[in-house]
Amino acid sequence: MNISEDDDSSRCFPWPAGKSCAVVVTVLFDDGLDAIARAPDLEARSKSFSVWEYGARRGVDRFLGLFDELALRTSWFVPGVVAQKHAGLMRQVAHGHEVACRGVAFEDFGQLSAQEQAKILLRSRAIIEDITSRQADGFRLPQGRWPRHFDRCLVDAGFKWSASLNGDDLPYLHRSSLVEIPVHVELEDRPYFQFNFTPPFPKGLGRIASYDGVLHNWITEFDAYRRHGLCYVLQIRPEMLGTPGRIFILEDLLRHVRCHDDVWLTTAGELAAWVVGQASLPSPEHPLEVFEVYWKEGASDE
Repeated sequence: MNISEDDDSSRCFPWPAGKSCAVVVTVLFDDGLDAIARAPDLEARSKSFSVWEYGARRGVDRFLGLFDELALRTSWFVPGVVAQKHAGLMRQVAHGHEVACRGVAFEDFGQLSAQEQAKILLRSRAIIEDITSRQADGFRLPQGRWPRHFDRCLVDAGFKWSASLNGDDLPYLHRSSLVEIPVHVELEDRPYFQFNFTPPFPKGLGRIASYDGVLHNWITEFDAYRRHGLCYVLQIRPEMLGTPGRIFILEDLLRHVRCHDDVWLTTAGELAAWVVGQASLPSPEHPLEVFEVYWKEGASDE
């Protein structure tokens, strides 16, 4: 059974029997590389950088403890150098969870040639697979823009799925057959909790959000995703949500999700394997196809 983008009634995605929606919990374990990408001198500022080091020191263990308590399997995205630096932690993660790739050193793939992209993708897979002794089929873009035809580069490097793009709330196929699992900023912890005085993260020094407010937002989104039969992808970071006072947000959310027996709580890899036989290529109106038209029009203007 394939879904058609032309009929709104077809938005009822063919989930496994008895399930009306999917939920995937993803963990972005960058260990500060994301912050350094914005402020290269941050690593030398021990006080500020310790905010991001907290994830490896305390947050990862706190996440693993909660996931173990709830018997929940999750998907982790880890740059290669972070996996090498915290190899012991990554083996603990891989014992019960999926580990996917996020480049080697938090690269901006939009600034690289196709040959450079391929080299880094292959290297990142090799690092993760060597440390975890598990196949790494998934990828999430570290930073920057999605390069044109990057899905083909991922497939050529052995990847089967990506969780990098927005523009939809159901999984879909790239023309290369790569599965895309869309993500959304409102289901990510960083916009609510990232804060540092110097250098200012975010710019303008927005204040940390209300914990109860964040939980309310995420539960409201989940209830809507379930009602409409969509794919809810939570994006969390051990340094952001893995604190003693914030971990309850994650626990309460997951216990709310678990109250519904028609929800498929799964990993990104398992979801992608299911999607291959269910999803169709995007319609011409889909953001992915609009992106391609934009590129072609730009080339014709040159």
